[in-house]
Formats: sequence, C-alpha cells, structure tokens
Amino acid sequence: MRRFALVGGIVVAAAAVGYPVLRAPVPEREVAPASAQGMPAHLRPIYSARTADPVLALTFDISWGNRTWPKVLEILEKEQVRATFFLSGPWAQKHPEAVKQIVAGGHEIASHGHRHDNFSRLGRAGTAENIQTAHAILREVSGREPRLIRPPNGDFDAVSLQATRDVGYETVIWSVDSLDWKNPGVGVMVQRVLSLAHPGAIVLFHASDSSKQVHEALPRVIRGLRQKGYAFMTVGEMLARYGPDPTGCIRVPGRTGC
Repeated sequence: MRRFALVGGIVVAAAAVGYPVLRAPVPEREVAPASAQGMPAHLRPIYSARTADPVLALTFDISWGNRTWPKVLEILEKEQVRATFFLSGPWAQKHPEAVKQIVAGGHEIASHGHRHDNFSRLGRAGTAENIQTAHAILREVSGREPRLIRPPNGDFDAVSLQATRDVGYETVIWSVDSLDWKNPGVGVMVQRVLSLAHPGAIVLFHASDSSKQVHEALPRVIRGLRQKGYAFMTVGEMLARYGPDPTGCIRVPGRTGC
C-alpha cells in the first residue's frame, strides 16, 4: 500500500508570496434544505441518482487541514473504492501535492468553492466569481476540468443555482449525511449511513481535520455497504449512467424515501 504523505508547511507572509490566506477553520454547518421541490425543475440541485441498482457514491469535502485526508485515501485504496472529492480552491492551492495524490488514486475532483461562504449571501455575480476562482485553481493543480460543485454548508437559493448553471457547473448536495462534521461517535456514523443507504445515494463525508472520526468509521461503512450488496461509483460516473433523481432529498431516520 502506498503511504500518503502529509504535505505543506508553515506559510510565512502568505499574501506576500502569493499563497492564499486561509481563514481560521470554523465548524461545519450543513444547512442544505431537505429537498428542492419548490425550485424550478431546471435549477434543482442533485441529491441522488435515479436508479434501482445497488450503487452509490461516497463523497468527501475538504476545506482545511492536512491530517485527515491521508488517512481517508489509505482506507479508500485498501478497500479499492473510488470516491468524489469536493475541494475548496484555497486548500487545493496550499496543498497541490495532496490534490495530485487524490487524482493518482483514481478519484473524481469536484469543487467546494473558493471561500467557505454561503452562496445564498453572495448574489449572482459573487457566486459566479467564487466558482470561477476555484475552478481556475483546481484546473491548474489537478489537471482536471471539474463541473460538479457542492456549495459550502450545502447552502443555495434560486439565484446561486442559476449563477452556478451559468458558469457551467451542476450543484450536488447529498441524500445521506454521515454527520461526521458533528463528530457524533463512530457507531452513530456507521449505523446512520448503513440505515439510510439507498440505490443512487450520494453520501456526505468530510476529510477536513474538523472531521475527527471519519477515518475510524469509514472502513466499517464500506464493508457494511458491501455486505448489503452495494457497489461504489463516483458521482460523475453515477450521473452519467443513470441521471439525477428529480425527486431526490436528504434521507432522515425513521422515514422511508422522500
């Protein structure tokens, strides 16, 4: 197994030497609406894929930190799972070798925007600028042309969704939230994902350092899903094969479907 090296170091006078200035980490606040049924059909974000086949996608947001992502990559390599990584522009620019290791592992690169700001507060021009700035960085660092974005905190409104479409991106939310951003306990996370998993699911994890338990829960989640008959795809692969589910939503315990 390859060892995934910690990269990056202390940046002195970051702005002066051209590095992005990363703000101090703030707690994740996943605020995505449970569904987007009230939105015009052509603007609705993607919560899941439309399929009855036992497939799903594991996704990981990264905005800060350099300790968690190597553990996640090692687990994915060991379990032979390819996933989708939603990367923030400043993080990718600060950790280009990390991005290259993610690409080398066969994983999909997607965008998490340029700043961890709620898109609904940025307006149309601000949202477009945020996405385009991150896109330029991700393209340069990864050599890929990402076209999927998960807005910070899962936040969106009709204006930001239109701006996202205008710059050639599709908004991807999730249908299963592992709650790893709350660090609720490994058992809670494993049980939650296994109980809420469904065909076409997009499962939300984080590989930022604020997610302190994801590397402990992930092996159990992967093995448990396989025992239930699931196979893994990237979000892009799943959408290309099956298309988005127009009735998708965030699943909650105790309720069947949406």
